[in-house]
Amino acid sequence: MLSTAKLALQRALEESDVVDDPVLESELIAAFPPAMHEDFETEIVHHRLRREIIATKLANRIVNRLGPVHPFELVEEEGCSLAQVAAAFVAAERLLDCDTTWALLDRADMPEEARLAMFDRMARAVRGHIADVLRAGHGTEAIDDLIEDLAGGVGLLSHTAAELLRGEAQAEGRRLAAELAGAGVPAEIAARVVHLYDLDGAIGLAHLAAERKVDATALTGAFADLGAALGLDWAQQAASKSSPSDPWERLLVAGLARDFQQMRLEFLARAGGADPAVHTAAWLKTHAGAIAQFRALIARAQASGGVAPAMLAQLASQARTFLMR
Repeated sequence: MLSTAKLALQRALEESDVVDDPVLESELIAAFPPAMHEDFETEIVHHRLRREIIATKLANRIVNRLGPVHPFELVEEEGCSLAQVAAAFVAAERLLDCDTTWALLDRADMPEEARLAMFDRMARAVRGHIADVLRAGHGTEAIDDLIEDLAGGVGLLSHTAAELLRGEAQAEGRRLAAELAGAGVPAEIAARVVHLYDLDGAIGLAHLAAERKVDATALTGAFADLGAALGLDWAQQAASKSSPSDPWERLLVAGLARDFQQMRLEFLARAGGADPAVHTAAWLKTHAGAIAQFRALIARAQASGGVAPAMLAQLASQARTFLMR
């Protein structure tokens, strides 16, 4: 299964423009012994199997890091190609410094069961960020452009994420930190993985901030306030944790997990050049009665004892309509 997944991804990359992106030249050079890098750099860069080497190395890394299933599920969920998923993987990996965390996980002194669990945790977190890159970049395969557009905002939010979290998102981060500490995960790795989850939404926010030319931290604060006030952060967490066995329900909840985020981004985009915090606070005040009614529906869902795809779909439908007012 691993081999088949890698070969399918490799072929998709060889047939795309992704392997020609200058960002991936380092992949080609790294395929050769270090002693050759300086004296034979020109020959390596113009190697006749350049595209095949890059495609092989990138396909292997994606499947090794995400597993054989996540890349193909993303193709179904986001309606994109394997090559677009690969481009978004590289962008997310570099924007969020995932390679450093994976390297720490590879060599850390920890129980193997915990290591495998952490790789799974990492894969799930990165999968969400890849979906966000695909949406922010509208499926582009130009990795260099994606990183350039998003790096400033993501870097800024990376330093302020913990301070901007609200409600359920903040509580979830604390629960995860406690869980990892109890499992014997080294503190540095645990902190980096929790931070990766804390940054959920940062890519979409960085893209919107650059597009609207507004401060990314102000935008994030308004995004967090809106999620906490309406209970959308709980709904997004519930959808992210849900894993139905039916393939169509799986596609539904995976899409909803990103939609609970996307609808808030679309709401903030409609603010134009207005201060995001002022715009959000005014909207929350104007619709206080309707918000209380929607929160009652969220409370019913929380008290139901289980999260069903139909429940999440209904919440998403009402929330999207509500946020259009």
